[in-house]
Amino acid sequence: MTRNQRGADTNRRIIRGIVTLACVAMSLGLAGCGGGGSKQEAPAAATTQPAGTNAGGGGTTQPGAKLKLGETAHVKFKPLNAPINSKKTYQLDVTVLKIEKGTIGDFENIDLDAAQKKSTPYYVSVRVSNPGPEIPVKDDDPDVRFDGIDDRGQEQGSLTFIGTFDRCDDTNAPTPFTNGKSYESCLVYLIPGGGSIQQVNWSGADEYVVKPITWT
Repeated sequence: MTRNQRGADTNRRIIRGIVTLACVAMSLGLAGCGGGGSKQEAPAAATTQPAGTNAGGGGTTQPGAKLKLGETAHVKFKPLNAPINSKKTYQLDVTVLKIEKGTIGDFENIDLDAAQKKSTPYYVSVRVSNPGPEIPVKDDDPDVRFDGIDDRGQEQGSLTFIGTFDRCDDTNAPTPFTNGKSYESCLVYLIPGGGSIQQVNWSGADEYVVKPITWT
């Protein structure tokens, strides 16, 4: 399943860095990278994360809001494959649960080049819930709208695996994604030069492009 159909959103043209990895394990492969990479179907795993704390009361969280890890933002979501002139948005409750530093040893079954072997893995765990009407998610998973920001203020592209990466599994949204359903997912980043992921942004609709909601 691809999730790279972003041409419809003319207000958001973010070119993500691409990291190409070749898998040498028969059970694990890597399809591409960045929020615009490919995403393969994988069964959702049971999780034990605590419920996030709501931010912004019962209304929509304002663009530019700064939250702590575990706090939930009530946001708008505009699918990237929506018609160009569409103003229609959907409700989502989104939470960045944690940011974790990994080790390059987590990639022991993956063939990395010399530069990649010097990078530092970071894992971002998120939760996405639908409190409203059914949301179309075919080829447009909402978790792609979380952006990892490094310690230099630069956006980093997340990796996308074929199959599952046990250390940090990028889970697909439920289909259909109807009222009351939720899922948890994990995004993988390889940060070069000793850098780190310091912040995660939500940029899921036009109003968040300039003023993203941020978690630190």
